[in-house]
Amino acid sequence: MNCFNGEKYLRPALDSVLAQTYQNWELIFWDNQSTDRSPTICNSYRDSRIRYFRASEHTELGVARILAFRETRGELIAILDADDVARPERLTRQVAFLEQHPDVALVGSWAEYIDERDVVLGEYKPPASQGELQDCLGWTNPIVHSSTMYRHQLAMEVGGYPADLLNSSDYGLVLALAQRFRIAVVDDFLCQLRILATSISRSKQYRKHLARESLMLFQHAAAILPLSTKARRLNRRAQAVETIKLGMYRLSEGFVWSGLMVILGTVLSVPSVLWGNGPVRRFLGKPF
Repeated sequence: MNCFNGEKYLRPALDSVLAQTYQNWELIFWDNQSTDRSPTICNSYRDSRIRYFRASEHTELGVARILAFRETRGELIAILDADDVARPERLTRQVAFLEQHPDVALVGSWAEYIDERDVVLGEYKPPASQGELQDCLGWTNPIVHSSTMYRHQLAMEVGGYPADLLNSSDYGLVLALAQRFRIAVVDDFLCQLRILATSISRSKQYRKHLARESLMLFQHAAAILPLSTKARRLNRRAQAVETIKLGMYRLSEGFVWSGLMVILGTVLSVPSVLWGNGPVRRFLGKPF
């Protein structure tokens, strides 16, 4: 569990870990230099299975994930963000799944979206079939990171979380594992993902870095995965979406000519990006 100033929703997250029907766990709690009551809340739990670590300096999330990963000792690693909630049977179900499927390196699950008051806003149901799941990796990350459980040794073999990704290291790890092993999804709601205003209204600089990383990962997915014809088409469209975003950022930074050339070239090469993709239409309507 990585945490930075997560006091508001930290107790429900921690309580959901202690409420697991599977009890043979330890929690690596990585405090990324929180300045609120997060350390006090975590340390108020008198449970020897909770191991508290405080970063020597505040880092980007990708670096924090790497540092927390280094402290893990178990054969299986499960992820839960500090504002999300795990269903009581989550660990039991995923441990059993990996025991029954030794060829699977990583398993996720369906997720419910909840708001600040725990009201369910919607559902996320990535495909559970292997072929569809593999294809999805070409144009999106279908694995909710707070639903993820993966094999420690296999993650180490592929290098763990990529050090060059600050915001999308979870997708990077999924791709690395999917290149060599099977990944899977349990078709049940084993976690709740909290949608907060702060997670939606990120800074322009954050969104720019995210677009650059997403483009790089989509290109990587196309190079390493045996995608279907449809998935390759969607992959090209996903790359075009991120490229147009980067062009729009160039415009907003005053580089009008180069920004326009990026956008125009992308639309000419992948015209379906305009009429066939909702994210582009929504993005074009956003202020910068």
